Amino acid sequence: MLFFLPAMTEEVTYANLKFENSYELDNITKPEDTKKKVFQIPKDYRKQLRDLNMTKNELHANFSNMLQAIGYQLCLEGEKNFKNNGQNCVLCPANWKWEGGDTCYYHPEKMKSWEESHWFCSSRNSTLLLIKDQAKLNLVQTFPRRTYWLGLIFRHQQRTWYWTDNTPLTEEQKSWTKQIRFSQPCGYFYHGIVYSRTCNEENYYICEKPAIQLQRGNNHWQEDWFVRPE
Repeated sequence: MLFFLPAMTEEVTYANLKFENSYELDNITKPEDTKKKVFQIPKDYRKQLRDLNMTKNELHANFSNMLQAIGYQLCLEGEKNFKNNGQNCVLCPANWKWEGGDTCYYHPEKMKSWEESHWFCSSRNSTLLLIKDQAKLNLVQTFPRRTYWLGLIFRHQQRTWYWTDNTPLTEEQKSWTKQIRFSQPCGYFYHGIVYSRTCNEENYYICEKPAIQLQRGNNHWQEDWFVRPE
């Protein structure tokens, strides 16, 4: 069973805080001044470190409380029963769909060119549909039968096809293609086959991004991003 995040931000962003302090001792003319500054620096540094630790602890507590609230509101049925197979709760942003696996999908209803589709997905921290393994190929064939742009484009400098995550089209993936031409450098998918056409034509398209999974731990919720395998 799938549950969507409420009308809040579509993303959970990790912030790694890096703090650096530099001190500059200039114009030291007297031994007394030097002694005063040498002892003043560690004292100030310890105070700043305590303040940073307090801030870090507050951020951690707030984040933990937020995950706790999300877990109980979206992932629990009553006090004892868990949704999504008991211990895991898969979440996608509002208006995105979970079709299984580790990915959320967004299905716009308006047709666009390849560039417009690519920009639309990128602006939402996602990519055009990537079909890089057999399981994904099987899944996409269950979608409504339309022509969908893929995150696949021919790079003339490298003289080969690349996915938009910068990985080249493999020999296995080439076996799923038909009539892909260098003169028509944008890939699309229709009914189990990958084709290509000129990029200014209009197709339907699908955006995808990694799903979020909340896992029940020891008296707290742990958030874990599932990233597609290479």
